[in-house]
Amino acid sequence: MEPQKRRTGACVWRGKGASRRPRALALSLAACAILVSLTSCDTAQNFLDRDDVCHDQRAALRSYGDYFAQDILVGGVIGAAVGTVVGVATHQSAGTTAGLAAGGLAIGAGVGYWAAIQQKNSDMASRRRQVTDDIHAENQKIDGAQAAFNKLLDCRRQEAARLRADVRAGRVSQTDGGKQMADIRSRYEDDVALGKRIGTNIATHSADLEFANEQFKPQPYVARRGTAIHASMDEKSAKLESLGAGAQVNGAAVNASWVKVSLGRGRTGYVLASDLDLEAETVARNKSRRHSSPPPSANGDPVAEGVFTNLSKRADFDDSVQTASSNTSGFELSGS
Repeated sequence: MEPQKRRTGACVWRGKGASRRPRALALSLAACAILVSLTSCDTAQNFLDRDDVCHDQRAALRSYGDYFAQDILVGGVIGAAVGTVVGVATHQSAGTTAGLAAGGLAIGAGVGYWAAIQQKNSDMASRRRQVTDDIHAENQKIDGAQAAFNKLLDCRRQEAARLRADVRAGRVSQTDGGKQMADIRSRYEDDVALGKRIGTNIATHSADLEFANEQFKPQPYVARRGTAIHASMDEKSAKLESLGAGAQVNGAAVNASWVKVSLGRGRTGYVLASDLDLEAETVARNKSRRHSSPPPSANGDPVAEGVFTNLSKRADFDDSVQTASSNTSGFELSGS
């Protein structure tokens, strides 16, 4: 888990009389716990970071981590009020999302995001504007996170190169150099772990936006394997039709388990989400296609085009984290 950075000075014991207000004290402690869990680093980590030559670059990346650790509609306001953080998704998985959420989009908080959009905007046109604005903001944030991640890794490798030069010149002994290089390598690995956590949270935001996109207009899905189209969201319900592997069908996610699909003559049915891949996702997985043009189904639709761009940027970020994770060369005293 990413060490926490936010100061917790407001979470203090108030001395005599506190025991006479157990409910207020409990609420205060609960509020403190939430604030601490949502922020990026504790006082101890601040102390350790003072000696990190890449402190500024690390702090810049953390700021994006703070943003993506929150619900989209919360924005970037960390701990402004406990009430604003109810329902915030703070995924701490260390695994990358290079596979773009195996088994299809992890809907996660998407239902909640769309419900909030509906509550804030009474008509479909205003909902579209809201989601379009959110997509634009998200894509800018992913660009910022990518740039910050690149700068941090570049700083770390430059730090290693300077240390090698100092050892070769005799300014640092081999013994001390070895210890310092081990520390740099450890920091690099922690930088990559931070990138992985950010990628996981970007995936949650992307799922929120895609869920909203599908509520405006069902999107093309591709069957991962032969599967049945059910009459209701129950595997025991009647089977209306079957889909062969690779078959395409328009659908809209209902929840994390089911996609409502469109059939001929105005009929609808339900397919297990684990049996489908969103077409836009499959295109975004392909490095040679993700930046060429959006799928035909998205052309001319600002929301769908924006979501495809979001998925592509997310895939780029995941790829860069995966590359950094597998490329740990350059952190040896004998390296070039």
